[in-house]
Amino acid sequence: MDDKSLHDLLNGALAGEPPLGPVAQNALARGIRLRRSRRIRATAAATAAAAVIAVAIPATLGVLGHLPRPAQPPAAPTLYIANDSPDLSSNGGTVVPVNTATNTPGKPIQVVGGPNSPTIADNVGKIAITPDGKTAYVTTGSSVTPISTATNTPGTPIHIAPNGNDIYPDFIAITPDGKTAYVASGPGTVTPINTATNTPGTPIPVGRGPVWIAITPDGKTAYVASQSGTVTPISTATNIPGTPIRVGAANFTSAGGAFIAITPDGKTAYVAEVSDTVVPIRTATNTPGKPIHLRNGSQVYWIAITPGGKTLYVLTVNGANQFSVTPIITATNTPGQPIPVRPTNPTASGGIAAGQIAITPDGRTAYAANASGVMPINTATNTAGKPIHIAGLFQIAITPDGKTVYAASNSGTILPINTAINSPGPPIHVITRLYPVIAITP
Repeated sequence: MDDKSLHDLLNGALAGEPPLGPVAQNALARGIRLRRSRRIRATAAATAAAAVIAVAIPATLGVLGHLPRPAQPPAAPTLYIANDSPDLSSNGGTVVPVNTATNTPGKPIQVVGGPNSPTIADNVGKIAITPDGKTAYVTTGSSVTPISTATNTPGTPIHIAPNGNDIYPDFIAITPDGKTAYVASGPGTVTPINTATNTPGTPIPVGRGPVWIAITPDGKTAYVASQSGTVTPISTATNIPGTPIRVGAANFTSAGGAFIAITPDGKTAYVAEVSDTVVPIRTATNTPGKPIHLRNGSQVYWIAITPGGKTLYVLTVNGANQFSVTPIITATNTPGQPIPVRPTNPTASGGIAAGQIAITPDGRTAYAANASGVMPINTATNTAGKPIHIAGLFQIAITPDGKTVYAASNSGTILPINTAINSPGPPIHVITRLYPVIAITP
């Protein structure tokens, strides 16, 4: 019986006929007080017992004392390697997924190039992966093939008809929100692709021979460098091109160059000509600044900016195998002393067939690659480390955690390099020919 019931009993007794006398009233009141005292002691005992149980079962355990299910670790990033088909009569190619946790290649993914199109090798196909990591887009001949990274199955090829002159889809850049992929699609056009529906939009006119696309971090503007010596800004909201920005002579990429890198704050786009010149563009006004002339090098092969945006690294070559990397301080746009990138094999043929720079996410190391190997550069001191020999090196890519550099060669192997000690691990054997291209999911 609770307190309310006892009080009701007392009130009823007092109001009864005949009413209770003083002795009976006192006895009933003592009974109520005794019942309440017993209930309070019982509640205190239960509370103490609960405290003992809470001490006996650690907070890390479940309510029944069981260990909670451990959180599942995030899936390891996937490395994708695209190359032309071993059958040169084919107009398609293959994409091989590699699990970066185990460095084991998966089943090759067959992609097609579209009607009357060249192989991947003919246009050195590119890969771009959406920021959410769900879809990889691969250029293959006259088409762009979307690949689901969850199942590694190709979707329906997106056909982008070339506009004559045997120029086919090549470079791809995807907006930070992942909604649009821009593809350099012809002698003077860039085609937007809606990634939700994988449908191409109306081609956007840009300068002759578009070869490189970079998108500002806020996703509002895509900059397209063309062989005509111009950079065309495109509003991603309307897909309307702005006035072309003249940055050099109309001979941009006879052998590479016309690269664009945008600072993390989005204020400056750096454009490298085929010559030893880098032009800064102020993105607020789309006006070019004073050209930055490098101290060593006749041809630019790659540019990259540190994650903090303080330094731009430019890879150049001056004669066969004479590679160097020039650091440029972005606050003043002044070039520093060139860093020699000596080949690991000076007698290797085709020494200027490739070149690339990749910077670790923490910004501490820049890896400069040429056809015979890769050179680590300490960005704090701008000094080169010991070169790592890789015959026929073509492209490099770094995992999101910065722990591994993957180097793709034309010998049919992918070499993982431990960035902590700059030592290569066991090679990953895949079927590649000529110019493999690689990309890693976020």
